[in-house]
Amino acid sequence: MPLSMTGWGSCKTPKYSITLKGLNSKYKEIFLHLPQEFFSIEPLIHKYLNDNISRGKVDVFVGLNKAKLEKKLVLNKRLFKDTYDSIKKLAATVHYEKEIPLNIIFSHVEGIISLEDVNDREIFDWAKVKKNFAKALASFNKMKKIEGEGLAADIEKKLLLIEKETVKIKQLYETFKEQYIVKIREKIKTVFAGQEKEAGERQNFLNANVVEILDKYDITEEIVRLQSHLKQASGMLKSSEAAGKKLDFLAQEMHREANTITSKIGNSEIVHCAIIIKENVDKIREQSLNLE
Repeated sequence: MPLSMTGWGSCKTPKYSITLKGLNSKYKEIFLHLPQEFFSIEPLIHKYLNDNISRGKVDVFVGLNKAKLEKKLVLNKRLFKDTYDSIKKLAATVHYEKEIPLNIIFSHVEGIISLEDVNDREIFDWAKVKKNFAKALASFNKMKKIEGEGLAADIEKKLLLIEKETVKIKQLYETFKEQYIVKIREKIKTVFAGQEKEAGERQNFLNANVVEILDKYDITEEIVRLQSHLKQASGMLKSSEAAGKKLDFLAQEMHREANTITSKIGNSEIVHCAIIIKENVDKIREQSLNLE
């Protein structure tokens, strides 16, 4: 069963969360929104998702739970010493001999004392992060599968309607041929009534013309191709492969066959059936744009 391109999936760990959001797109577009801690494994993340997503725009968000990350105190001793020495020299110029208050340094100079996250390589190592991306992707695909099943069921209904109309066209065409032949033969008899000798020769000639004219009206190939396209499309909906682009192509071909049928035969009933086919084909094309 093909997957929808729209979906949402996530995986949460105590220290970070992964969220995938998918939207429709003609192409495959993967956008990563990562914190600094994940920059080193960004190419690996992109490749993993690229290998497992066929089509659509996917935004990937990774958020850190700062409260759960280990912190460490960082002292910039060099900055402190340079600041202290500079203030002491400045105090000496005005003969200030008391001890320099440290709170003046700490409150006015940024960067001497700071808290930083412990960059635990084991936490952000790809071998460990990958399994959580796999969980997020599985959650993402689960929702896309549910959406895809709904789309496939709707497309299948439209394929059945098209098949029904195609069978009706086939039956109407057989009736059209029979009626056309009978109609022409009646005209021949009326025109050559009482002229048996000439009628026999011209009737053979006109019968040949009737066959030639019917060949111009022949829509057998179009009906066969329509039925073949319907069978292929139905098979794609039962397959797990990406089918969006292929279904869109088949829908275009079915639309072409329906147009050819209406251009060959002006029979109102057949034209009506072809219009119903084209309406449902257009709806299938719209739905195929939502599938991978």
